Amino acid sequence: MQKIIRIARLELSILFYSPIAWLVLIIFTIQSGITFTDILYSQETYQQLERALGPMSKVLFAGEKGMLTIVLENLYLYIPLLTMGLLSRETSSGSIKLLLSSPVTVTEIVLGKFLAMMAYGLILIFILLGFALAGYASIEALDVSFVIGGIFGIYLLICAYTAIGLFMSGLTAYQVVAAISTLAVLACLNFIGEIGKGTDFLRDLTHWLSIAGRTENMINGMITTKDTIYFILVIALFLLLTIIKLNSGRQIRSAGFKIMRYAVVLLVFIGLGYISSLPSLTAYFDTTRFKDRTLTEKSQELVKRFPKPLKIVSYSNVIESNTQFGAPDNRIGDMGRFEMYERFKPDMKMEYVAYYDSLVRYNDTTKTLIAKTKQAATALGFNFSELLTPAQIKKRINLIPEENSFVRFIEYDGKQTPLRMFHDMFVYPGESEINAALKRLLDGPATAGMLIGNDERSANNSSDRGYQAITKGLNVRASLINQGFNVVDIDVNQTDQIPDSLAVLIVADPTIPFTAAQLQKINQFLDAGGNMMIAGEPGRQQILNPLLATLGVNILDGTLLEESENNELDFVQSFFTPAAEAYKMSFYEDAIVSVPGVAGLVYHNEGSYKKQPILVSNGQISWRKSGAFDLKDKIVFDASSEQKESYPVALAVTRKVAGKEQRIMVMGDADFMANIEVSRSLTHGVNASFVIKTMKWFSDGKYPISNPRPKAIDTTILVNRSKINIQKALFLGLIPLLIGALGGAILFRRKRK
Repeated sequence: MQKIIRIARLELSILFYSPIAWLVLIIFTIQSGITFTDILYSQETYQQLERALGPMSKVLFAGEKGMLTIVLENLYLYIPLLTMGLLSRETSSGSIKLLLSSPVTVTEIVLGKFLAMMAYGLILIFILLGFALAGYASIEALDVSFVIGGIFGIYLLICAYTAIGLFMSGLTAYQVVAAISTLAVLACLNFIGEIGKGTDFLRDLTHWLSIAGRTENMINGMITTKDTIYFILVIALFLLLTIIKLNSGRQIRSAGFKIMRYAVVLLVFIGLGYISSLPSLTAYFDTTRFKDRTLTEKSQELVKRFPKPLKIVSYSNVIESNTQFGAPDNRIGDMGRFEMYERFKPDMKMEYVAYYDSLVRYNDTTKTLIAKTKQAATALGFNFSELLTPAQIKKRINLIPEENSFVRFIEYDGKQTPLRMFHDMFVYPGESEINAALKRLLDGPATAGMLIGNDERSANNSSDRGYQAITKGLNVRASLINQGFNVVDIDVNQTDQIPDSLAVLIVADPTIPFTAAQLQKINQFLDAGGNMMIAGEPGRQQILNPLLATLGVNILDGTLLEESENNELDFVQSFFTPAAEAYKMSFYEDAIVSVPGVAGLVYHNEGSYKKQPILVSNGQISWRKSGAFDLKDKIVFDASSEQKESYPVALAVTRKVAGKEQRIMVMGDADFMANIEVSRSLTHGVNASFVIKTMKWFSDGKYPISNPRPKAIDTTILVNRSKINIQKALFLGLIPLLIGALGGAILFRRKRK
């Protein structure tokens, strides 16, 4: 060991007697300092503008533009410059012969030089720790373990790059060639994962061989044994190859023996790597403060309820636009989206089934379908001959309800349930959607019944006034069918009794008065303790008030209007009452639910029902307009005959029936969950979220499944611009100058000697 340390000390002295080592330190510090201070400066600007900041630990050090990410992107430029002379210098000068003939082994030589570079790498790490210290002083409650975990990943990469550079330096006597060769190998290791994506076995092999993405995982908060062991194996492999290469000059061996020796080393390397990457043998360490890269405890408990293997089958219709998610080139990334679940369910399997069939929304002839399929298959990397035909896919599964679009099915113990992709910025199902699908498999869905028979709003209607988006929207994340519900029609004329198994019965804007027989069926459902949502509209008072009378609620005559510079007068923006929190329906302070064309509600608390306003209009700008009117006419508030007042527009009505709480929501508006309103881009608008919370109230918390995580606490910058400028002067000026001065002094002293 002493010999190794002596060689390392000698190599370090040689390294620092050259200007390259000092220039790398200076450039490394300046580049890191520019990134660090620029991000901090821009975020401090946002803070002055009173914009909400994200978790600053991630913004400053990780993500796509964080400091450690930029360091990672530039690291491949530094290491080849440092390693190119480790052995090639010895070869070109002839000193390698003296070194090999000295009383030291080749292993000691290689390990000594590698140890020297590890020590130099620690200097780079100390510089990064300086930035971490600056971040600790600049950010309130910096996530220290998260930052340290990222720096640890950078150091592992430095060591891996060094081992590669050391090996390449031993192959040539020319330092420039060694540097270029090192760059070439690093490029191969970063891009080898792109090879063979269309073949399952080859794709898995090249993905594991690829070094890309492993340090990014650590920088972004997840350290795994498979990534750590990979770096250790890469280091060990190239050090061993270097030792073999140097020894080969001292031994007379046949070419076949040498090839066999290299092959055995590579096979052992690949075998150990493959075993270490098995899900069942992988250990995880989440470095984030609140374990953001780990399933919540509720999710972990849910996964534990699956003792048998799970399978996720992805069905890709080649001619459908979303099939790219299941394309061969995207398989690795696609499977990575479910790694959090694979961590706690190692026997989970993923299968991909590719087929072609006419899209439900188009009428393709057989000829055009085949032509489209061949074109799409070529573009996306599918083998046309391996695709299932329309007849073959129909024998396996009926995908017509999914419109023959890209969809997954989770299969367990002979049951299956869909898991869809969504038309939003996140696209992939999140933890809540996956958990809802898993829970459906075990406990079954909650059922929401839509009353029909009197021209009510329909869950199958895609027009502006319909309810399809929030109830049955296939690719709408917030739709009930993607949050654990089944939505079914209940024809009041065709059923003798409304099923008491419903989580809620929705009566939305009937335009035809109920008959006595119909009212009797609805009242029987209410008397039995069934949950109900009753949504009216101005002009529907005579239809719904007979039903509401039993609850002690009435819809007021007239329409609520609201003064506004930008909206129609009947576009009311309602606010949550303080009581909404008790029903778990509260949001942030300025949250609103748009209720266009709404009638006010009136109630009394006599009888067994308890009523509580959940949404109210703004009493400073809203009033009730009676009689017929036309919005095209100029309508103004008449203080002599009208009064501005806050009116309830949503009431929670509850009582105890047979030992359980009956829950009823009465709305003075039926448009609040219409397609146009749940998709409206409105500042502080939460219509869709309000519907979801209401449905969770009806299902007694069964669905949707929420996975709340603690809010980030590192969202405040403690330094002002002047202090940031001081940091900039420190990292971009003073420290580089001190490094340069120290390096210059050492080089000058060396030259004099």
